[in-house]
Amino acid sequence: MKMNLLFLRKHFFRMGLAMSVGLMTCSMVLAQANVFSLEDAVSYSLGHQNAVRNAKLKIEEANQKILETRAMGLPQVNAVFGDSYFLKKSVVLLPESFGMGNPNFDREVSFAQNHNISGTVTASSLLFNWTYLQGLKAAKVYKTYAEEDYQAIRRKAEDDVTNAYLPALLIQESEKTIQKNINNLNQLRNETQALFKEGFVEELDVERIDLSLANLQVQLDNLLRTRTMALEVLKLTMGYPLDDTLTLASSTDDVLASIPDELLAEKLNFLSHPAYRTILATERLNRVNIKAKESAYYPSVNGFVNYDMKWQGDKLKDLFYTPSSVIGFQINIPLFAGFGTKAKVQQAKLQLEMLQNGKVDMERGLAFQVRNARINYENAQKNLVQREKNQALAQKIYDTTKIKYKEGVGSSIELNQAEMALYQTQQNIIDGKFELLKAKIKLKQALGK
Repeated sequence: MKMNLLFLRKHFFRMGLAMSVGLMTCSMVLAQANVFSLEDAVSYSLGHQNAVRNAKLKIEEANQKILETRAMGLPQVNAVFGDSYFLKKSVVLLPESFGMGNPNFDREVSFAQNHNISGTVTASSLLFNWTYLQGLKAAKVYKTYAEEDYQAIRRKAEDDVTNAYLPALLIQESEKTIQKNINNLNQLRNETQALFKEGFVEELDVERIDLSLANLQVQLDNLLRTRTMALEVLKLTMGYPLDDTLTLASSTDDVLASIPDELLAEKLNFLSHPAYRTILATERLNRVNIKAKESAYYPSVNGFVNYDMKWQGDKLKDLFYTPSSVIGFQINIPLFAGFGTKAKVQQAKLQLEMLQNGKVDMERGLAFQVRNARINYENAQKNLVQREKNQALAQKIYDTTKIKYKEGVGSSIELNQAEMALYQTQQNIIDGKFELLKAKIKLKQALGK
């Protein structure tokens, strides 16, 4: 009995330990599932944004369009079967001369049979049709357009998520800095409170620190509320459930390091932009459209084979079989369409010309974006370097003022001013990194990377 009890205790202990480990593992997995780096957020959006999904479905739709168009040029076979039964036969009135003077001659006669069973099999095919050939080519070009459009929508989704991620990241960095300052200021407050109790400083010095702490706490509370809104925007952009928690894993330094400076030194290549490749695919589609409109000038040739089976008779057991078959072709030669074809061709050419004008505008716009982004990137780099120097100087002044205050040769007003100046330079550093990060990403996007 004691052995059994001991065994059961060990067994339940192992089960409890296994369940605890399992629950801890699940909790860790769920926690990690809600933590997103910028790369993770972009990757998540590509699988959950309906715009991206629909663009991918358009590629499959284009594949089906090719199959549909190709089927038009394949032989078409149809079979028809039916039975016509005369409830009342139609009659023909014969001339009286057919009776040859017979007074009992019935002039009404019917040549129809009660049952007319027929079965027809028809096979037809396009032998030559220029419109069909251009339509097949257009379907293939449309698939290329759908693929490029998919890449353009993917790129837009990446850019949208990146642009939504950065503000939330800036707020998070500001929160960390303010919380660090609150911790440091709490330590200084404790030290000043001890000096006040010893009679070395006035109570006003403690109150000034309390006021600074209160101001920092207000800033932190405001940032927390703003971060909540920024995360909601990010969730919406990612296609992430709004009720689920989301935590940012990246930092500004991580994102800055992920974009090498060498990449930003590359020259602009228009083909790196999916939107530009999309307009090229549209241009090819318009050229095919012109050819399709011009195909109305060309003749078309259709071939057909028909096999007709007929059974006739007043009774089903007395049916007689009369088959027939025919084979042939038909040539359709357009002669005059009232200048309608010419107008359609001209419209297609005008559409192509307008598209080419738009392509030139896009090239100029992309070149301008790159030039402007390079200038902003260089300015952001220089501004950050200067702000880092300013912060180092403000930190030195604050440390010196803090030492003088503790030694009794400095005032709390000087310390408060040095503290405010340090906080401002710290925020300037965060803003400077954010501006550099935005400029770097804008330049990367302008280059089509």
